[in-house]
Amino acid sequence: MRHRTQTPAGVPAEDPARELPEVPAGNTAEARKKKIALLFERIITHGDLDLADELFHEDFTWPQFGLRGPEGVRQWVRAFRTAFPDMVDRVVEQWAEGDTVITRVECTATQLGPFRGLPPSGRRATFAALGIDRFRGDKVIERSAHFDLADLMRKYGHTELRVPEVDRP
Repeated sequence: MRHRTQTPAGVPAEDPARELPEVPAGNTAEARKKKIALLFERIITHGDLDLADELFHEDFTWPQFGLRGPEGVRQWVRAFRTAFPDMVDRVVEQWAEGDTVITRVECTATQLGPFRGLPPSGRRATFAALGIDRFRGDKVIERSAHFDLADLMRKYGHTELRVPEVDRP
């Protein structure tokens, strides 16, 4: 499968001839952790949105944002990369138990767009995130993502805490 370039305006596109990485087969704990690492390190960091079809179940749900299916993942990644177009996610550690994988990620990026109700700051910072992914067979069926919003605000120079109305990515 070839990479289809889908990046926010003003973001350099990846090489469209670049091959997508191989998705690990099976539903072992190690295979599942590697699949989630691909979400962070390939889909989010490099914009390899086509991989969503390989990793996420057609009935996938992301209840936090009301998103469904692999297209819901692509929708969230597009919004996230609009806020942080130079995002680099690095998996720090992972745990797998039963059908669930928990991943701690280090995120480094410049905030050039709004995120969770926070206006663009133009600052570059590193912050932590935690992903919880539940599998059905060899694909993710449900996920949640967690950020320390106060820490993120401080690092990006936001000084006012206003609870925004946010129902989508």
